[in-house]
Amino acid sequence: MQGRRLSKIRFALALAALAGMAAVTPAAAADPHALYEQNCSGCHAPHAREFVERSLDLQDGQVVGRKGGAEIGAFLAGGHGRLAAADVPVMVDHLSAILRAGGLFFRRCAMCHGRGVDFARRDVIETDGRIVGRYSGRDIEVFLGNQGRLDGPGVAIIMEMLRRQLRTRK
Repeated sequence: MQGRRLSKIRFALALAALAGMAAVTPAAAADPHALYEQNCSGCHAPHAREFVERSLDLQDGQVVGRKGGAEIGAFLAGGHGRLAAADVPVMVDHLSAILRAGGLFFRRCAMCHGRGVDFARRDVIETDGRIVGRYSGRDIEVFLGNQGRLDGPGVAIIMEMLRRQLRTRK
């Protein structure tokens, strides 16, 4: 019983530390893809999307492990992955965004465009608040309705993914 109580106390402390870090950490402290590939891919899947699909869920807005239900932010803040304290909220946000996107880019776009991060950082740019094709200048949000045959929610998911990839590029 004593061990379980200590675990709950450690968990609560880790959550408190994570909340404090999130309040002072800049939104784009690090490239989340590079963080995952440097700190996580040695033991987990090579890319975060694959890891997320196999191992994580969203419960009440929190990213949790499928095995055991541990909240990932607290788990990482406790030392798993040996991330710097400032990188923990970056990784949690990244994993959460992947879960929210539900693999849509992978299912509908990757067969032609490859990984979402590579496509976003190589083939599109943001200009005047719009995401456009780097070479064509085509408005991607308008284009997605035809090219990807996506509905409104699907377009919104892809647009958020593209913005996040551009925002976190280093």
